[in-house]
This record gives sequence, C-alpha cells and structure tokens, in this order.
Amino acid sequence: MLLRMRQSASIENPRDYAAHTIEDLRLLLLAGSHAEADPRREHFYNLDGGNGSYHIHISPITGNVVLLAKWLRESSNCYTDAEPMVA
Repeated sequence: MLLRMRQSASIENPRDYAAHTIEDLRLLLLAGSHAEADPRREHFYNLDGGNGSYHIHISPITGNVVLLAKWLRESSNCYTDAEPMVA
C-alpha cells in the first residue's frame, strides 16, 4: 500500500525523537512510501525508508501522523556477513 501525507497534516512526536527523524519521516510521507498495514489494528502502519523503519498511526479524522517507534534497518546480509557464533 502506498501512503502519502497531505501537506497540511502534522507529525506528532510523543517519544521525543530527534528533529531530523521527524523530517525524514515527513519527506518519506510527502513523497509517498510503501507501507504495511498492521493486520491487528486499524490505521497503524509500518514503513521503511532510508536506513530506518517507522511504526506510525494515522488519525482517520485529522490525517495527522503519530510516530510511535523508529528503529534502524539492518542490511539483508548482516547475518550472512557475520562470523559464525559458537555456543
């Protein structure tokens, strides 16, 4: 699914992420980004962009976005490049 934010919508930041994180998310949403809907909760989405993944909620009434979590994405080969671990 493609998510695109209206220019007038705002991003709420209840966990106080850095300003550049909010700006990165804003740019992703203004350009339109592929997102996965949370199958258990309406209006909650996960989206990937740049080096991060974001978990957001979009208000069905106002269209405003709430950033709930952000984490760094690992490259797909990060586990294959790692040295074997022995227990």
